[in-house]
Amino acid sequence: MNKIKKNDAIFLMIFLVAFNTWACPRATSAVKEEISQPVYDFKIETTWLTLKDGVKLSATFYKPVPRSPGEKFPVIFEFLPYRKDDSGYTGTFSQYTYFVRRGYIMTRVDIRGTGSSTGIFPIREYSEQELDDAVEIIDQLSKMPESNGSVGMWGISWGGFNSIQVAMRQPRALKAILASMATDDLYHDDIHYIDGAFHVDEWAFWFDHAKAIPQSPNYPLDEAYFKERFDSYPGLLTYFKQQKDGEFWRKNSLRWQYDKIRIPCYLIGGLLDGYRDSIPRMLENMKVPIKAEIGPYNHSWPDDGTPGPNYEWRYEAVRWWDQWLKGKSTGVLEEPRLTVFLREGHSPDIALKTTPGHWITEDWPIRGTTWEKFFPAENHQLRTDLSEQATESLRYVPTYGVTTGMWWGEPTDDMRPDDAGSLVFDSLPLKKGFEIVGFPQVRLLVSADAPLAHWIARLEDVFPDGTVSLVAGALLNGSQWRSRLEPESLVPGKIYDLAFEMHFTTWTFQPGHRIRLSVTNSLFPMIWPTPYNMTIKLFIGVENTRIELPVIPSKERKPPALRAPEPREERPDARDLGGEVWPQGFYEWRRDLWKGTVGVEWRGKSSYEIQGRRYYSTEKNYYETNEKNPAESRFLGEDSDRIELPGRNIYLLTNVEIRSDEKNFYVTLVRQIFENDKLLRRREWKETIPRMFN
Repeated sequence: MNKIKKNDAIFLMIFLVAFNTWACPRATSAVKEEISQPVYDFKIETTWLTLKDGVKLSATFYKPVPRSPGEKFPVIFEFLPYRKDDSGYTGTFSQYTYFVRRGYIMTRVDIRGTGSSTGIFPIREYSEQELDDAVEIIDQLSKMPESNGSVGMWGISWGGFNSIQVAMRQPRALKAILASMATDDLYHDDIHYIDGAFHVDEWAFWFDHAKAIPQSPNYPLDEAYFKERFDSYPGLLTYFKQQKDGEFWRKNSLRWQYDKIRIPCYLIGGLLDGYRDSIPRMLENMKVPIKAEIGPYNHSWPDDGTPGPNYEWRYEAVRWWDQWLKGKSTGVLEEPRLTVFLREGHSPDIALKTTPGHWITEDWPIRGTTWEKFFPAENHQLRTDLSEQATESLRYVPTYGVTTGMWWGEPTDDMRPDDAGSLVFDSLPLKKGFEIVGFPQVRLLVSADAPLAHWIARLEDVFPDGTVSLVAGALLNGSQWRSRLEPESLVPGKIYDLAFEMHFTTWTFQPGHRIRLSVTNSLFPMIWPTPYNMTIKLFIGVENTRIELPVIPSKERKPPALRAPEPREERPDARDLGGEVWPQGFYEWRRDLWKGTVGVEWRGKSSYEIQGRRYYSTEKNYYETNEKNPAESRFLGEDSDRIELPGRNIYLLTNVEIRSDEKNFYVTLVRQIFENDKLLRRREWKETIPRMFN
């Protein structure tokens, strides 16, 4: 046995004492201290942070004005490529003012090569360069004259992702993180390969477009701009060349190295957000203090996410930061680790504004959870016992899946249009209702007469009037049935025993409703269609074809004391000029009977004004596949940004086309930049990329 180094042994002793104190609070808890109040005036400063390689990053500080001589403050750091001085201008203000008034130095920094910062953006998100830069910045922030030496890192989406990954590097001054809508598994759960299968959406090439916008706030179109931004290699192509899971994805994915984080984590997720699965996994596998909240909303902050109900998460965040950055005893260690919204079980509504249900507090895993098995049977039944063995067949029609949406999130409409292209199995009407919280488990005994097939399973709620609500779902890339790291072609006709879990969900199945399991192999346009015409077979009436639901005990639970949202402060020098709400935008579905194609188009736009400068953004995406020849699928995307400055306007246009056949993807991306409506430069990338199990 290897000897434990002395320092590691000391750390282990300290950690065990701290963990026992956190996990097993004393019967008589310490007196709670009042959390920080909004008593500080503040000033806003924008300056440069110079890194050791000479690159200068633009940083905006919101600094509280000290109320006593020599007063120092913790620093909360956010590190993003989302342009703090134009597209991120108003959102930063509305969030940061809440915290700076309570005695925190708020810091937002543009990642190198984006926004107002200098340098060249690395070839990927969460690159080694980005994470190294963050560690260096944290050290600088801790040594600021106004700083008390303690730094927290936070953010939603990208900012949540890099907060987790920076914490894995264990910077000395980083004391805690807050990660909202982020994941611990970059391949399977991020948007490039949802559930391990190729996905393309508005973000995929929008970011390539956005990083080519000139440096704010002066937007120079000089040679440095063309070299460092306009001519930068598209990240879309980088990710196209990483179709298999492996070191590229796993090096900085927390899921396989939970021990690398040794500081407290505040995690926020949404039941309609694609990144929610990481939160229960982190609760179950990490040995640090965790505060976790999962609400009913989509990819948004909890005070304004859709659908509600919403709550004032910033109040909870102040309690969190006070505990770890100011050394106050705020009671966060004496509460259940998980607060989750238990959905009542609502009818389908794509425009849902408020979700019926209630908040509960628990630890994870929830004690007393039982697993209820249901087995598909003949005559489209879903039974609690095994019946006669039989085989169900389904012809692959690649155009089904539109109702399920663009990822496993956003409110969905009646699921019957997608179920028409699926094998569906319904239970008898329930005599007694029950509640589920967790990851429904799926086993499918299947075969296909093609070398590649995806299997999609959906858990649904059939209402007495016949309408169908989506409860949960997931996809398994058939090539990964044995291993994500070593995908393999299927043997046509061979029977495979598939096991996978659906995405995290909560739901209440009401008496009189039916439980539905829907099985299919098409999820268009969320997932790029597999290229082969085929028929799949599902073997039913066997133990290895079933769904298991995580049923929690029915009992009275004390609801958490969540506060109603407070109004956000608005910047007086900026205003919204209208548009269509992102990401919903506008959808249009169309079928060409002559060509045998189905297309889905999405459009969105926004506009705003900052200090007299006007910004107009548009995006359009079109997906198309062929029912007779699914190998012939395509995606067309267009992004534009127009910036109107005094006496000058800039227009950036990006177009992308992705086509496929049985063997390859064909990708063309074109950038064009105009000044005063005159074309200055055009750049085109055109590549052929082999299909690898997609």
